[in-house]
Amino acid sequence: MVKTRGGLAPGDDRTILPPGTRMPGHQPMPKNKRYKYERVKQLPNVTLSALGESPPPGSYPWHDECFAGMETVLELGCGKGEHSLAFAAASPRRLFVGVDCKSHRMCVGAEKALAAGLDNVHFLRARIERIGEFFRPRSIHEIWLPFPDPHPKHRAVKSRLSAASFLDAYAGLLVPGGTVYLKTDSRLLYDFTRQSVEHWGGRVVAQCDDIHGADDGSIAAGEVVSAFETAARSRETTIKYLAFQLN
Repeated sequence: MVKTRGGLAPGDDRTILPPGTRMPGHQPMPKNKRYKYERVKQLPNVTLSALGESPPPGSYPWHDECFAGMETVLELGCGKGEHSLAFAAASPRRLFVGVDCKSHRMCVGAEKALAAGLDNVHFLRARIERIGEFFRPRSIHEIWLPFPDPHPKHRAVKSRLSAASFLDAYAGLLVPGGTVYLKTDSRLLYDFTRQSVEHWGGRVVAQCDDIHGADDGSIAAGEVVSAFETAARSRETTIKYLAFQLN
């Protein structure tokens, strides 16, 4: 017998399925995403970290002898690695590591890097809170934060990638004089980061309220435009830029 929802109009015979039962044809995850989750496990330029696993930092591929002497640049919250890919193509003697907790996103960037023959790009799936576990102290020359989640609610302030706990981690990884770069469409995060760096004891070395409106063309960050940035600009949102040092 077909059961009907209480209160429906007479003749409405929509079936009520038992709890936990999926509607016919329902997919728990898009096929394309499922494919990427499996595909990324096979890619040679991707490292998948797991909770509870803590190998020494020197055991990771970016510490291989073939990369000795190369400056290392991190892109945190890299998504599809659009900045890492562009930077790697322009600077073949530097090593770029994109970090994100979403492996299906970095699968796209990793495959593009392989197709383009970019052997100076690697991807790491990890929580950024654990970033200090994967790299040796004082081994990173630059850290890029392209459009991180601004976490606008007050209770989530500690999750912002420029909160004090993250600045502590970056300071331990950066070489003396190393620089952190922020790109954001969020005025909240832009202002918060300036204040956070000042309170931490670092110093802002460059800032701009609108990198695409800078008339001198001196801000290289504007040369790489991600899909997210394109969408933000289509809404007439200005892109802010901040560079700061912590040691």
